[in-house]
Amino acid sequence: MNVFISFSLILGLFSLQACTNSSTKQHRNLPDTAHISDSLSVSTNDNTAPFISPKTDSSQGQIFLVRSYRIWEKEDPTAVLNKEWYDLYEENGQYYLGKVDYEVKDGFDDCAQVATKSVESRRNSLLFLKLKGLKAGVVEHIKISQSEIWPKESVTYSFNNKKINLRASGTIRSTEVQTNEKAHEKVFHEVTDYKLLYIPNNGNKEKMLFQVDQYDHVFMSTLFVGDIDRDGALDFVFSNPKNYEEEAMLLFLSNHGNPLMFDAEEQFDC
Repeated sequence: MNVFISFSLILGLFSLQACTNSSTKQHRNLPDTAHISDSLSVSTNDNTAPFISPKTDSSQGQIFLVRSYRIWEKEDPTAVLNKEWYDLYEENGQYYLGKVDYEVKDGFDDCAQVATKSVESRRNSLLFLKLKGLKAGVVEHIKISQSEIWPKESVTYSFNNKKINLRASGTIRSTEVQTNEKAHEKVFHEVTDYKLLYIPNNGNKEKMLFQVDQYDHVFMSTLFVGDIDRDGALDFVFSNPKNYEEEAMLLFLSNHGNPLMFDAEEQFDC
């Protein structure tokens, strides 16, 4: 009798172990729900902002700042200029494109202790351009409704029955009130993680015009809104220095639906 009971107990233990192993194997073959949840979350986040940034393409041309340049190791930045360049300039409230009319003057930078070359235009020039397909003459433009576009702000422009929205994001670290040379007070923000988006209302995808990790006592501003390449859509010129010892401009061309970006910058730190 005792032998029979012992044998029954042993069979019961083997059966229990088999069930446990079977349950474990089934559990291991189940999908990892936590892993699936994470994957879906990442995928959703990636698909919510399909931004396409226009690329700087030097093979298509370039822009040039009308200013003084330091000459380092005998490299002259002004040497690229010739009669093929155009000048985007303002006269009596109207903008024009014309072949450049300028002179270069030698000088000396006391701060950096190096020679300089200064490009002086005979017009009220915004910048010089060397781009394919430019034509001389009047350039259609519209009034800039808001020069600085701070984080969480947006500006809408209408041109030829088309609307373009510029929307900014970023972080405002601090705010102060500044007084300019005309004794006008102005609110200024220190901004990091800045992005400016270009959003057409024709169904095309929004484009990220540029991003800046941190502005050092400066900020972007809109300098020109109009049709430089004469394709019936708006182009933009922005001032976009990263710090107070830099001049930088950025040109966005709509380019018949295939946007191009050109930039130029010059440091004048001491």
